[in-house]
Amino acid sequence: MSEEQKIRNRWIVVIGAIMIQLALGTIYSWGTLTVFLSPYLSEIKELTVFIFGIGLLSFAITMIFAGKLQQKYGPRNIAILGGVLMGGGVILSAFMTTFIGLLITYGIIFGAGIGFGYVCPIASASKWFPDKKGFINGIAVAGFGAGSFIFNYVIKSSTASTVFAKAVYDPITINPEIALRI
Repeated sequence: MSEEQKIRNRWIVVIGAIMIQLALGTIYSWGTLTVFLSPYLSEIKELTVFIFGIGLLSFAITMIFAGKLQQKYGPRNIAILGGVLMGGGVILSAFMTTFIGLLITYGIIFGAGIGFGYVCPIASASKWFPDKKGFINGIAVAGFGAGSFIFNYVIKSSTASTVFAKAVYDPITINPEIALRI
């Protein structure tokens, strides 16, 4: 592989890092999601703020271990683990109608997925750009913030919110008591 080919290929790593970080940034869309999720919970709506806090705590704690694990098992494997935990956490949270259920599935499992996924694109991109580590890490982390920005608008759009609520929660929680709270 020529030097020019290597230089071109390293930008693909940066694009991949941005794409992963866009998906991970959805954790900051929690405030927008709670508007649609709160009516389906059987507890006090105000408790949903703790789910976000636990998600961030899970994210932070998991990152400590994810850095070491990605060095041992490779960033691809740890990023896949993060994606599986994120996806599993979201899917399982669709079945939850209690605060504790959502705390475990979205707060802990989804948050851990973000922690595993967050470290890998940054580590990989900076290895490909030893001469521009700060710049490349800045680009990758900007994807994290952009993910929140984009998904907040997707969730807020009336079509997306209606489709989200109907597709995920209505088939599962057809409960007249819960329906009265909407």
